[in-house]
Parts: sequence; C-alpha cells; structure tokens
Amino acid sequence: KWTDRMKNEHLAYMRDTIRSSWEFVDYVFKIEGVTRVFTHQLVRTRTGSYAQQAMRVVDASDFPIQMPRTVEQQGQMEHWDDAEREFEAALAMDAKMGAVRATLRTQEEYAKMLLARDAPGDRQRALGLLAKTIDTAQPIGMRRVMDECLALKMGAQGISSTSDIFTSIDRVATAVQSEHPDLRKQVAPDGTVTIMFSDIEGSTAMADRLGDARFMDVLREHNAIIREQVKSHEGFEVKSEGDGFMIAFQSAGKALACAAAIQKALAERNTLVGAQRLPNSEPLVDLASAASRAGAGERVMVRMGLHAGEVIKEGEDFFGRNVIMAARVASQAQGGEILVSGVLKALLSGSDVAWGDSRTVALKGLSGEHEIWTVGWDSI
Repeated sequence: KWTDRMKNEHLAYMRDTIRSSWEFVDYVFKIEGVTRVFTHQLVRTRTGSYAQQAMRVVDASDFPIQMPRTVEQQGQMEHWDDAEREFEAALAMDAKMGAVRATLRTQEEYAKMLLARDAPGDRQRALGLLAKTIDTAQPIGMRRVMDECLALKMGAQGISSTSDIFTSIDRVATAVQSEHPDLRKQVAPDGTVTIMFSDIEGSTAMADRLGDARFMDVLREHNAIIREQVKSHEGFEVKSEGDGFMIAFQSAGKALACAAAIQKALAERNTLVGAQRLPNSEPLVDLASAASRAGAGERVMVRMGLHAGEVIKEGEDFFGRNVIMAARVASQAQGGEILVSGVLKALLSGSDVAWGDSRTVALKGLSGEHEIWTVGWDSI
C-alpha cells in the first residue's frame, strides 16, 4: 500500500529530477505497486497525451495524478475552465520535461478546445497556439502536425481546407492574405511587384514514402537551392511553409530569371541523383556521397507560377486578387514547369524569353477565364 509520504516523494522526484519523456518512462516502470493498466495510462499522459485531454479523473491505483479526458468529453460536460487548467498544466509539464513533440500536440489540442469553447478572445488565442505549433513543427519534420494545424488555422479563418488544391502554395497564400506583409521595398518604378509561388510536386506523398527524417533532408536541400537563387536575383522571401514559397521581386525580368535558375539547379541536382543509380534503381555501392545523403534517391520536381500587380495603387486588394492569381497560376503548373500570367508576359514583351504554349483556364476564387503561358526556362 502506498503511503502519502511515498506518493509525495515520488511526485517530488518526477517534478524536480526527470528531464525527458524517456527518463520518465524508464522511471515509471521501476515503481513498485503501480498497476499495469495505470502505468500505461500514466506513461501516455506524461509523454504526450495530456495532449488529448481536458479534465481530471480518478485513476485505477489511487495514485494522485490528474488523468484528463478527451476534448469531446470535456465539451459535452462543458467544463471549459477545468479543461483550460489541464492544458496549462500539461504545457508546464511538457516544458519541464523538455518534450518538444508532446508540447506541439498539447498546443494543437488546446487550440481545438479554445475554438470549441469560442469565448471572447479564444479564437485569437487558438490562432496564436496554432501559429507557434506550425513554426516549431516545420524545422523538426513533424509534417502531419503541421498539416493538421494549418487546416485548423485556415478553418478558424473561415477558409476551407478540403479542396484538392489545398497545397503548400495555398497555405502560403492564405498566410500572406492574413498577415499583409509590407512589400513597398519591392515596388518597381512602374508601381508593380512581381510575385513567384513554388512548391514541390507530390511532396505529401514523398513525405509519407520517406518518413519525416529523410523528407526533411530533401526539404532542406530544396530550400537551400531556392534561397540561394532568390538571393542571387535580389528577391525577397515573403513567406514559406514547408516546401511552399512566396517570393517578391522589383523586376519581372529578374523574377523570371530566378525561376529559371531554380529549375536549372534542380535539374542538375536530379541528373546527379540519376547518375548515382543503376538501371534497376539500386544505388551504386561505391558512391559514398550517395550513401551519406538520406534523400539522395529522390528527384525533386518543383512547379512555379508568376504574376505581377500594383501594390500601392491596389492597396489591400493586392493581397486578394494578385496573391490569389499568382498562387493559382502556380497551382496549374506541373513539376519542372514555370507558368506566368498574361500580365507578367505583357511586362516582358520585347524580351528574348522563349514563350511556350498558352492555356485558357478557370482559376478558383477568380471570375472568368484567364490566359497563362509556359516558359522555356532552359533557354533563359
């Protein structure tokens, strides 16, 4: 039988000594007198599933630990204040344990609770938690969490995320429409700003196939190529989400040259990847560089779209029509392809750009039909 003194000693030890989820699991399984069922519950709670929770319940072994219920159960009982206290306690415990991944899950579930309660200020608090989670999840490769939080964020902002074009490009465009970054430094003498959107074709399937760690290797390589060329062509990175980028340029010519340079760099990279593989797709065993790169066998095909608009003249409308136009043009592209709007093509009239075929398409969120053009980027 556990005495109060024994319980308090163990609780004090866990609070003051244990610094990671794995240390906690190891410690819990050494405690005598804790039932198998309760141990499982305890481990799940303290190593990340305070994250699916909301109120205290009595545990199976009379051990004084709070075991929260699901958000759905909490909502049905409408004990929102209890839920809020539990989530705050969970975040404090996660922080004390240094459990970054558990913290992200807790923040996601906390945001869900706030959105469900919908009290004054809850929506903004939820959006803040989701933004913080997205920013942290991206660099450590928690793509599923990032996708879930982006969908929640868009839903909270009244934007549907269920369409088949809910891509990295759309996520970046949505964030920019919400944030309205200052683009005045990127305005050309004629008052225009050229916008470029890009993302990796099939990135979600690639991430599922490779797993988070290997996909992050590919993503870092892709992002480095993008940023190197943006810097070389005097572009400005407005926003990035995962593999999606929005870049602004003063010059339409430099924007298109940057897009072409990115495609050329990726084509060269993909050629090297192909050279490291035998016809039967098995890696060459004597290529140490191939073995050292986790994503070496993956070709990266990027789709890109460009459009231009007048920031100062159009004001807030710029972030509506023009950002949407550039994003939708990019969404029409296939991997390895650059598409531009009719407006951008007109700005580059008289240049030696090798224009390809034109397409007349309907673009979601924009009325009417629109003419877009392919670009022969290998000749730029």
